[in-house]
Amino acid sequence: MNKLSIILLILILILPLTALAAEEPFGDDPLDVGAKRPFVVHERNFEIGFLNMNVGISNSFMGVSEIFKKTIVLDLDRLADGFNLNFGFELSPFYLHMKMKNGMAFGIETNVEATGALDLKGNLLTLHEATKEYSDISAAVFASITPTSSFHIQKFKIKVNPSLFWSLAYIKPPAITYTMSNDDGTVLYIDYNLDLYTAFPLNMSGGLTLTGKPGFDITMGVEYPLAKEIGLTKILPFLDFSVALDFVNVPIAGSMMHDHLQMNGRIGSDQPLDFNDIGSLFEGDGSGDGPFSIGEMASSYDKSGVLVYRPFKMLLSVPWHPLFGSKLLTITPVIGFCINSLYSEGNRGTIEAGISAKLSIANCFLATLSLSYTDRMFVNSLLLALNLRAFEFFIGADLRSTDFARSWSGGGLGVALGFKFGW
Repeated sequence: MNKLSIILLILILILPLTALAAEEPFGDDPLDVGAKRPFVVHERNFEIGFLNMNVGISNSFMGVSEIFKKTIVLDLDRLADGFNLNFGFELSPFYLHMKMKNGMAFGIETNVEATGALDLKGNLLTLHEATKEYSDISAAVFASITPTSSFHIQKFKIKVNPSLFWSLAYIKPPAITYTMSNDDGTVLYIDYNLDLYTAFPLNMSGGLTLTGKPGFDITMGVEYPLAKEIGLTKILPFLDFSVALDFVNVPIAGSMMHDHLQMNGRIGSDQPLDFNDIGSLFEGDGSGDGPFSIGEMASSYDKSGVLVYRPFKMLLSVPWHPLFGSKLLTITPVIGFCINSLYSEGNRGTIEAGISAKLSIANCFLATLSLSYTDRMFVNSLLLALNLRAFEFFIGADLRSTDFARSWSGGGLGVALGFKFGW
C-alpha cells in the first residue's frame, strides 16, 4: 500500500468523527425526536435489561498487588491504624424501559443489593491500652421493585421512581467495646452485642416463611438546561451545561423485621489476669465469666421488631458538554451527602462527591472514567460499552479503598457487567 492510499484511509476514518464534533450525537430533548443525525446509533425507545450487576470489596490492610506476589509479606504495623473491610453487591435481574415520542418514559425495575462494613480500631488489634473503645460491624440485604417514570414540564426534565422494598437481612451496628488496662494488673476484655434480623425464621423448620414487611421510599430528580435558558451558550458556546438535583431513597416507611438472632458476651474478664496460673486463662462456662468465654446465642421472634431504611442521598450534578454542545464528551461533577442507618448513631452522615468524563462516539462506543468518594470509599472506575441499538453490552472495573492513596494501589476491586436489548 503506497503513501497516498494510507493518507486516504486515515481521512476516511477521521471524517465521521469530525462530523460528530459538529453535531449532537444524541439527546433526550423531546423537541429533537425524529431529527436526522448521521453516524449515530439512535436511542432505544424500548429496552430490556438482564442480570446487570456491580460488585466490589476493599480493605485497608492488603492490596491486590500484595496478594498475587509469590511471597506474601504482611506488615503488621499497619494494624495500628485499624482495619476496615467494605463490600457491596448490586444486581438488577430484570428491568423494562419504554420511551414515548413526546419524551415521556416509564418502566419497571427489580433490584437486589447488599452492603456491609467492618471497622476495627487499632488499639484492639494491637492490644494497646484503651477504655471502652468502640468498633463497628454492620450489613444489610435489600430486594426492591420500582416503577419508573420521567417526563418534561416545559424545560424541566423530572423523574419519579417509587420503590417497594424488603429488608432480607440486617445487622444492627453493634456495641463492640474494647478495654485494656495495666493500672491494677493486666485487665483485658471485649464486650459485644450482635443483633441479626432476618425477614424469615433462620431455623426454617416450617419451610421458608416471609415474616418481614416491606417498606416504601421514593427517588425523585429534576434537570434543567441552565446555560441555554439564561443565554450563556450564545456568549460562550463551550459553557453548555445543565443542573440536576436528585433525592435518592427518600424514606416514607421502613421495612419491618421480627426474626431476631442475638449474640452477646464477653471475651476476657474485668478481673486482672493471673499469668502465674496459665490454666485460668482458658476457664469459662460460656456465660462471660472466664477470660476466653464467647458468650451466648439466642434466636427469637421480636414482636416490636425493627424498622430498616435504605441509605438516603441528595446529589447535585452539573452535566457539561465542553465541545460546544456536542455530546461527544460529557464532564459531570457531583456533590452531595448520604445518611446511612447501617452505621452507629452520630456516624451516619457522610459527604458524596466525584467527577466523571464520558466519551460517546456515535452513541456506539462509550467510555466513562470517574473518580468519586461514595459509600465512604474512594472509587476510581472505567466503564466501557458497545451499543448496537438492538443490543448493548457494558463492562467496567474499578480500584477502591477507604484510603485515597490505597485506592490507586489496589486496596480493593470492583467489577460491573450488564446486557441490554431493545429497539
